[in-house]
Amino acid sequence: MANLIISLLKEIESDTMMEIRENCYDARNPLVSAVVYLANNYLTGDDRHVHMRVLKQNGFDIYPGEQDRFGWLTGCIQLEKGRIVFG
Repeated sequence: MANLIISLLKEIESDTMMEIRENCYDARNPLVSAVVYLANNYLTGDDRHVHMRVLKQNGFDIYPGEQDRFGWLTGCIQLEKGRIVFG
């Protein structure tokens, strides 16, 4: 599943018309929305570390957005021009 997310992220990065506001990609865009959906399902489950490692090996940093004392509330995937927030 990480390969599908990577393909979508590369497509987002190559789209010169992609809207970015306050360093975040617009989740209303269908490609970004698909990444958010997949990230919510595969980067938050029990095997999330496997998928995160594959994304990081392909140049996409993943880090916590908002946190509380129990852990991540949101996660971020960093791209060249901005980030995608999920969670």
